[in-house]
Amino acid sequence: MLAVPQTYAALRAEVEIAMVQGQRAVEQAKVRTYHNTGRLIHEHLLLFQERADYGSKTVRRLAADLRVDRTVLHRCVGFYRAFPIVAHGQQLNWAHYRLLIAVGDAKLRLALAADATKQGWTSPELAARISARLLPTTKDGSTGPTAKLLTPRRGTPGICRVIADGDDFAVDLGFACYLRQAATAGFGLNDFVKVTKTGVTRQAAATKADLFTYRAEILKVVDGDTLWVRIFLRPDQWVKQKLRLRDLDCPEMSTSEGQAAKRFVDALVARTGSVTICTTKPDKYDRYLADVFLTTAGREVFLNNELLTHGHAARKGSYTREDWER
Repeated sequence: MLAVPQTYAALRAEVEIAMVQGQRAVEQAKVRTYHNTGRLIHEHLLLFQERADYGSKTVRRLAADLRVDRTVLHRCVGFYRAFPIVAHGQQLNWAHYRLLIAVGDAKLRLALAADATKQGWTSPELAARISARLLPTTKDGSTGPTAKLLTPRRGTPGICRVIADGDDFAVDLGFACYLRQAATAGFGLNDFVKVTKTGVTRQAAATKADLFTYRAEILKVVDGDTLWVRIFLRPDQWVKQKLRLRDLDCPEMSTSEGQAAKRFVDALVARTGSVTICTTKPDKYDRYLADVFLTTAGREVFLNNELLTHGHAARKGSYTREDWER
C-alpha cells in the first residue's frame, strides 16, 4: 500500500511523479499499439501483394469494420515500415513518430529520431528541426524566401448567400450544394446568412469577402501544392475535394525538390490541430484553389506563404488543364 503524503509539498511531489509515470506509460502503450497494428497489416498485405488494389480495399474494409479512420490505419502501416524495430521503453512518443514518418529520406529520419531521443526534444522542437533540415539551400548555403508573399484570403466559416432557385430561394453552401425551401424562409435574394447546427440566421454585416470559407480536414498531401480535403459545408454535411494551393507552383514530385516540398507540408500537417480553408474557382477548368490555414499549439500558419517563405514554391498566376491532372 502506498504511504499517504503527510504534507502538501509531499502530496504535490508524489502526484507529479504518478502523473508523469502514468502519462509516459500511456504514450508507450499507444506507440506499441500503433506499431503492432502496422506490423499486422503490413505482413498480411505481403501475402497478397500480387493482387491489384488488395491493400487499399483491405484497409478500407478494416476501417469500416473497426470504425477507425482509414488515415489512422495507413499511418500505422507507415510507422511500421519506417521503423520496423522500436525499442521497448523508448523516449519518443506518438507525436514524435507522426512527424518522423513524414520524412521520406530514411537516413535523415533515423538521424532525427536518434537526435530527438538523445537531446530529449519535445515534438514541437522536433518539428522545427525537421523543417530546418528539409529547407532547400542556395549555392552560398543560405535559405530564405524566393518569391513575394501572398495576401491571405479568408472569410468566416458558416457564412453563405441566398440565391435564386427557380421561383424560390436557396442557400448556396458552395461546391454545388444548397439548402432549399424552409431554410430560406424569411430571407431575400442575395441576403448573407450564417448556417449553424441550430439553423440559419441573417448576417446583415457580412460581405462577399466572408464567403466560401470552411473548417476542413486534410486527408492526403498529394504533393507540395495539392491536397485531398474533407470540407465541412455545415456541421452535419461535408464534401471531399482535391484542392490546389492558390497561386503556387511546387516542383514536380519526380524531382528531389518536389519531394522535399511534400515532406515539408506533411510535417506541418502532422502537427496540425485544426484547418481553415478559403476557396476560389479560377477558370474554365472548374477546379478549386485554396488558401489554407493550419493551427497548432495556438499558432496559425498560412500554408501558402510558408511554402514561399521556405523556398519550396514559386508564384503562379495562370493554370492549364495539365495542372489539375495529378
